[in-house]
Amino acid sequence: MQVKKDAVRARILETADRLFQQKGFIAATIGQIAREAQMASSAIYVYFPSKLEIALAIFEPKMIAELEVTQAKASRIKDPRKRLTYILTRLWHDIPLQNNNYFNNLIQALVVSSNDEHYRPTILVELKTRIAQMVSTCVSQERLAELDLDAFTDLAVMAFDGFVINGHLNPTIVGGKRVIDMACRMILGTEADS
Repeated sequence: MQVKKDAVRARILETADRLFQQKGFIAATIGQIAREAQMASSAIYVYFPSKLEIALAIFEPKMIAELEVTQAKASRIKDPRKRLTYILTRLWHDIPLQNNNYFNNLIQALVVSSNDEHYRPTILVELKTRIAQMVSTCVSQERLAELDLDAFTDLAVMAFDGFVINGHLNPTIVGGKRVIDMACRMILGTEADS
């Protein structure tokens, strides 16, 4: 039985990350990752059962780090409307466009994955949880009781996915002010006018 080594795992992830940035998830192959990591393709499968698992190992911590930055900065914004605007701008504009639309690789990975790869929705659960936590700090208890926060987090995640894809296709329309203002009015209700 082969012993897994942290340095080898890290080399695979660093190489895959670089190739995903250069070529995109779909175009980067396990063979290319193995060749550039100076190992056999079969050795990669000792560490990761699929290319999807490699992508998730790269993108889960990066997405969580982005959410932590967003939460930390949002918590310092006193005005609820400005806080919500900041949160949605991060989710629907800044993160989708950063690093040359880097998170498009995550969307590519999820789109081409199959049920056989046993996708664990860790990123989805984390996104929904963090969005719910952040949005709930922007609205009064009365408004929160009226909101279907779970439905909004579904919508927010789908919008994130769409803005990531649009960031690749047409970055000038990603998470525009009109969309964010409309979402703030929808969430805050009459609180947006007070």
